Amino acid sequence: MTQLRLAVLAKVSRSTVVRFELSRGDIQLSSALRILGVLDMLERKQEGNLLLRQEGETVDSPIVVMFAPYVGPGGAMEPKRFNSPQDLTSFLKELKIDSTTQSLAFAELKRTETAMISNVLLTMAELREYWPIQFPEKSPT
Repeated sequence: MTQLRLAVLAKVSRSTVVRFELSRGDIQLSSALRILGVLDMLERKQEGNLLLRQEGETVDSPIVVMFAPYVGPGGAMEPKRFNSPQDLTSFLKELKIDSTTQSLAFAELKRTETAMISNVLLTMAELREYWPIQFPEKSPT
């Protein structure tokens, strides 16, 4: 991509692109972010739902968690299995799911054996760590 094309797509001047490329001079953070965005170098978050399902009828039955993105990779969702509610609680804390939302999900899970946590924002790094089959690394081209 030429500097001029990058400048047009990022809505910055060509001289800003040159300064950015050569690491010379100051540029505004907003300009750097626009350039990085055009180059697809920003970590974006994926929004979706966490789907929880109790695999058996007892409290000790494993719980399966899947991530259903609102947009993006389609196809089968990869299950992540937890053998205890405590393990699931720790996982949900890692994902920064607040305790009220967790309590509601556990109550629904107990009542119906399924639950959903809506509007979860995860980075692609988190998705690849927890659901590596559903969200694989991009293969080099």
